[in-house]
Amino acid sequence: MGFYLFAQCNFVAGRYADWQAAYDELAVHVFNEEHTTETYYFGIPFEYKDDMDATISMFAFEVYGKREDLYETHFNSAAMQGFLKKIPSTMSTGLDLMHYSLSGGFIDKPGDKTECELMQDIRILSASPSARSAILSRFNTVLAAAEAGSPDVLTLMSFASLDDDVSARIYARFKTRAAYEAFQRRPDFVDFWMASKEDVKQMESHAYVPNGKGWLHR
Repeated sequence: MGFYLFAQCNFVAGRYADWQAAYDELAVHVFNEEHTTETYYFGIPFEYKDDMDATISMFAFEVYGKREDLYETHFNSAAMQGFLKKIPSTMSTGLDLMHYSLSGGFIDKPGDKTECELMQDIRILSASPSARSAILSRFNTVLAAAEAGSPDVLTLMSFASLDDDVSARIYARFKTRAAYEAFQRRPDFVDFWMASKEDVKQMESHAYVPNGKGWLHR
């Protein structure tokens, strides 16, 4: 099933380009040598889409074969150790890492790594462990319908946190912004939220644009 990582990178204003230059060196090593890093994919907040160098944060979505591939292979490589030495002055916080198991969905519906125009990251804090199970189970209806149709929904996945028993996540990639807007209004997605009101303690949703780095999958 894989080991899923979501991360938030926070930058000192004006230092994203410096961080990215250090990452570009790391990415060459990871792609060529760490084949268990299956996904290495990034997004810049939508409000910085026209000036990415000005961004103060970045979203990361990474997939590994298992936990050890991240914390033993990836983090202990000489390339990663070199990267970690270069970036502290560019970041306003440390690495914010969150770990998940896949509940359901698809990473690349067309199968050709079609780039998205917009991605959506939804973080859910459930009212209880049983509420999280209900939310993820309920979302399966949306997943099934989107996979059967909705060609402009390129990625749609749901996750359960491995860090606690109440957090969940939904990640989506859309071919166009219009597809993103249409998805928010589709009846089954609206019904999902309406039916989940008592189960959701807190929710936040953010839109990102791809920064053109990394890979969706191998």
